[in-house]
Amino acid sequence: MMTEEQLENERRIDDDCYVISHYYTAKVKHPNIPFYLQDEQGNTYEFGWSLIYDYTTNIDYYPDW
Repeated sequence: MMTEEQLENERRIDDDCYVISHYYTAKVKHPNIPFYLQDEQGNTYEFGWSLIYDYTTNIDYYPDW
């Protein structure tokens, strides 16, 4: 049985994959349209591969597969 913390970490992984998938799909269809992401504090960022790479280098909750 998974703990509440483990379930939350799995949800985060799913959410991250979902956002990156949408970004990739949008960029294939419309390569020049900017893509924005808003965090829980209401800050808005232009979302791109550089933000994805910065984010993934700081992840500490992904399991060791």
